Order: sequence, then structure tokens, then C-alpha cells
Amino acid sequence: MEAKGYKGMMGVTIFASLLCIVSIVWILVQSYFICTESGEGCIVWHEDLYPLQAGIFAGRLLFKSMFYALIIVFLIKQLNAIKSGVLFPNVNVKIIYSIAACYLVGNICDDNISTALICGDNGAFVINSDTLLYAALLVIFALIYKVAVNVSEENNLTI
Repeated sequence: MEAKGYKGMMGVTIFASLLCIVSIVWILVQSYFICTESGEGCIVWHEDLYPLQAGIFAGRLLFKSMFYALIIVFLIKQLNAIKSGVLFPNVNVKIIYSIAACYLVGNICDDNISTALICGDNGAFVINSDTLLYAALLVIFALIYKVAVNVSEENNLTI
């Protein structure tokens, strides 16, 4: 049973990691073309909005890429922990908090990429309520995971 569960987790880790790698590459390719090409779908730089535009562009590139990279790190650490007999490794709590923060910043920048960079007419800045909700759910998941880590550590001490 344990070997079957580990193999299943390994399959999920590989599949999710490949999806994350594809997403990172897609973000890099999009960012390259948004920044270097000319025409529709490219950055329209405005002198008075330049700091906001640069921040949104860099934030999307860095934080969305970090979001996917941290998911890979989380899954690998979880897989290694299961292999060593630990169900909830303590290190993953910090990773989940980091995932939540990267998701929040990266998605806010992603939501604003078209209005602040490509159109650039008025420099409108939007915050999507779904982004806030999903980031809050990730923080709640981290809190629940922390409780699971504590319970797991307590159970190991009592045995």
C-alpha cells in the first residue's frame, strides 16, 4: 500500500512539475515578446506611468515564475518526506506561505498587464476579488498544514 501511494504521489509530482515548467516557459516567452516586439500586444511606455509599468511587468515575470517554481519545490519536498516516512514536513509551511504571497503579487500584476502596459491609456489599476480569495485560501491551507505538522510531530513523540 505504501509503495503504491508513493508511486501515485511521484506521478502527480512529475505531472504537476511538468505543467509548472511549461507555465514558467510560457511566462518567459510572453514577457520576451511583450517587451521586445512592436505592434499590438506590446508595452506602450508612458513616461508618467513608467515606474508602475516597470513594476507590473517585473512583478508578473518574477512572482508568477516563483509561484510555479515554489509549487515544484513543495511537491518535491512532500515526495521526499513521504519517502522518509514523514507525512507533513515542517519546511513546507513556509513554502505554502511563500506560494500564497507570490500568487497574490503575481496575479495582481497579471491582472494589470493589459490595462497598465499594453493599453496604457489611463493607467487603471485593478485588483480582482478572486485573486484575493485564492490567496486567502492558500494562507488558510498553510495554517491547516501547520496544525497537521504539529499533530504529526506530537504523534511521533507519543509513540
